[in-house]
Amino acid sequence: MAADGNRVALVIGNGKYVHAPTLTNPASDARLMAETLRKAGFKVVEGIDLDYLGMNDRLNRFTEASYDAELAVIYYAGHGMQVNGKNYLIPVDSELKAPAHLRTRTIQIDELLAALPPDPGVGVVILDACRDNPLARTIATSLPKSRSTAAPGLAPVEIASTDIGTGGVLIAYATDPGAVSYDGTGANSPYTTSLAKHLAEPGVNIQSALTRVRGEVTAETNGRQRPWYNASLGREVFIGPATAETAAAPAHAPTSSSANQSTEPDSRGWEVEQRVWDESSKRNTVAHYEAYLQQFPSGSFAALARLNLNQLKKTPPVVAEVVNDASRFGTAAESSAATADRDNEAGTELTESAIGLDRQKKVDLQERLLAIGYDLGDADGTFGAVTRRAIGLWQKENGLSSTTFLTPNQYVRLKLDSDLAVKGYRAQRASEKQKSATSLKTHNSAPVVRAKPEREQRRQAVKPQPAAKSKAVSQAPAARQPKFRTCRTTHGVFQVPASKKCPLTGPAPQWQN
Repeated sequence: MAADGNRVALVIGNGKYVHAPTLTNPASDARLMAETLRKAGFKVVEGIDLDYLGMNDRLNRFTEASYDAELAVIYYAGHGMQVNGKNYLIPVDSELKAPAHLRTRTIQIDELLAALPPDPGVGVVILDACRDNPLARTIATSLPKSRSTAAPGLAPVEIASTDIGTGGVLIAYATDPGAVSYDGTGANSPYTTSLAKHLAEPGVNIQSALTRVRGEVTAETNGRQRPWYNASLGREVFIGPATAETAAAPAHAPTSSSANQSTEPDSRGWEVEQRVWDESSKRNTVAHYEAYLQQFPSGSFAALARLNLNQLKKTPPVVAEVVNDASRFGTAAESSAATADRDNEAGTELTESAIGLDRQKKVDLQERLLAIGYDLGDADGTFGAVTRRAIGLWQKENGLSSTTFLTPNQYVRLKLDSDLAVKGYRAQRASEKQKSATSLKTHNSAPVVRAKPEREQRRQAVKPQPAAKSKAVSQAPAARQPKFRTCRTTHGVFQVPASKKCPLTGPAPQWQN
């Protein structure tokens, strides 16, 4: 998508918070992004230090302006938080003391997505809202622990395929999910500084620009902040000019040969560098990073390549047999004593990725943490905020840097520490499951006969109850009464109805039926 057509942007920077520490950079970050987007041909709806009403007002104005837009961009810098996997942006006047305040005093990310243009327009959301936020800790104390959790940073935004059209959506974050970003020491944050530099570069599509931003920010922060994005775009999107030739039109038209010499080599060179870097970062090996640096010693990702290369060289390789074969754990333990400095190495996302934890290994690791006393809920194979906190606590209690990310040596050490406990834990879980299944089967197959209370048993022993009459006796019909009685007089013996008395003398009376 070239830099023409209807292009609209919403830019908000919140820094002067009433109930949270002031942030120094969001206002200047927002002004820098607004200027960058205006130069790229966007109509910008801008707001600095907005309260709840102000944020809703700007969002409504943007929604109306972007309805028919071909490309709409939202940029937000300020405090944000995640609760139960949902993200919230915080106005400067928000005071969050109750769970209901999340609905009445914040702006949900879903509201930003709803403001993007319908198909076939393209929507882009850029969030520099992952700073350490004390309001998140305040609201966490008021949330029901049984169903709500607050975590650092922002959560990944899930976009259903039914919610996007052929244009698509891209969401960019200042740092990894659950992590915090940094304001830096200058007038602007490292993330926004790099964004303004690369986002509108001529001939560079937005995904390539964000890849360059990730490389620069990761290198500048020594790996502590790693920007990322998730996208579902139906076509290439350019914030700046789609071709490098339009970047700076000279006063006189150059010859075709000179134009080709000045633009085409750079374009082809960048494409080659991008492919080499993508392969290196995917393989994540010393050989691949060295191959990249040999071809591009001053490339866009050179600093990041050197950083990753140094960490890989310091990290010992993880051999599957050492991890899985119990007989070799002793050898690993002996060698770790000789390399204590490696045990004390701070874990990072890169060192943990070198372990190669698939879902089954993550479940195994979570069960080991549960077995040695760390509460992290169910072992589901997902390393969320609760599991990360448990890893950090284990590191702290073992005198290691509490980074919440493991190194290969730490991984082996944790398995050694928990090997005996996890066997007992799994045996107990298996026994509980078997008892539960047996109990359920018994409950469904036979009626439950409840014993009489002890007091009732003692009472019956002292004073036995009379035996209950049989049903046959109690229900037997009463004996029939005779209809006649026998009388004797001087005139003989005769019968009279039972309801009559016998005469004292005389013959038998004549009764009529």
